[in-house]
Amino acid sequence: MHLKLVALGAALTLASALAAAPASAQTAAAARGGAIPASGLTAAEIADWLRGDGFSAVVKPDPTTAGDQIISTSVDGVDVDIYVYDCSGDGDGRRCTSMQYAAGWAPSGSYSADKTNEWNRTHRYIKAYLTRGNSLYGEYDLDLSPGGTFEMLNDTLVNWRSTARDFKTYFGV
Repeated sequence: MHLKLVALGAALTLASALAAAPASAQTAAAARGGAIPASGLTAAEIADWLRGDGFSAVVKPDPTTAGDQIISTSVDGVDVDIYVYDCSGDGDGRRCTSMQYAAGWAPSGSYSADKTNEWNRTHRYIKAYLTRGNSLYGEYDLDLSPGGTFEMLNDTLVNWRSTARDFKTYFGV
């Protein structure tokens, strides 16, 4: 009987602690495997998701499109900007139903159209392109909703990380 009371006391203490946790922490914890809202995610929610996985994340204005935001992070030594698309609403509450991981590297004589085309033919997730100035970019697009989950979002990050390592090796960046 004493063990049952101790277990009940521990359970009540845990429940009390969880109830006292900030709403954002509860939301982030619940969201780890839950559904992404049909209206999509805000840039701040994407940044929170990254931070929950131990990455830095900064939300900043998109200099190319007024009203849009970019989430900047670093993944395995690669600076990555996450662009959000198909957004509705205004300001920080703007919800977006798709996003894109994007990374770029300075011009190099070792990049070529043939090598870039070969990468695109043989790799599924990150698509490469060269700018007119011969800078190299890799991009990975995905839909968040309808039907997206945080489990799916976590999987895309695993795919990005794995493929980005191959990308860096292939292009020597």
